[in-house]
Amino acid sequence: MLNDRVAFRLFAAEQHLVRLKEIEKIHGDIAKDQTRLEVEMEIDCFLSQIVGAVESLLFQINSVFELGIPDDGVRFQEVQSGLSAKTKQISLLNELGDARQRGEWYSALSELRNQSRHSTFLRKVIIVHDFPPKPGQIRLLKVQKDIQGNPFEQVMQEEVIPYLEKSLEQVRFLIDNIRKASPSLIPS
Repeated sequence: MLNDRVAFRLFAAEQHLVRLKEIEKIHGDIAKDQTRLEVEMEIDCFLSQIVGAVESLLFQINSVFELGIPDDGVRFQEVQSGLSAKTKQISLLNELGDARQRGEWYSALSELRNQSRHSTFLRKVIIVHDFPPKPGQIRLLKVQKDIQGNPFEQVMQEEVIPYLEKSLEQVRFLIDNIRKASPSLIPS
């Protein structure tokens, strides 16, 4: 696994998710104030690893297909362009390209990872319309922009752990599909 950075990063993301579930099990709720720092660290690490798995796949594609993109320039657009120019694997990254479009699942995941670099991405939401009140929940924030380009925060309606579980499965499925489409990307 250490030689397959894609698999390594998926495994690491999964371990951060396991730790988050342990925190929830121990404390009964990840929204408790005494857990917030640890919860945010685990989510931040999860997001870095899960997006990093896709980035590692792009590095692998650059290497396997000998695209010649310098390490500091390996990004989706450059890899897609290199595949188009140098191989017959033009459609290899179509699924990732679709998922990266604004409003799609991978775009949201990537935005959360980027947001975690400079600000908190968690908000405690108290459900007040239930009686008796339920314990607080933590929701992920997505920073978006209005028509004039002004940033605003939108609280995602999904709970954190189910959202991260779903994201891990989506990234795994995406990577598996890309690797199956080009078996040279499957490590031996």
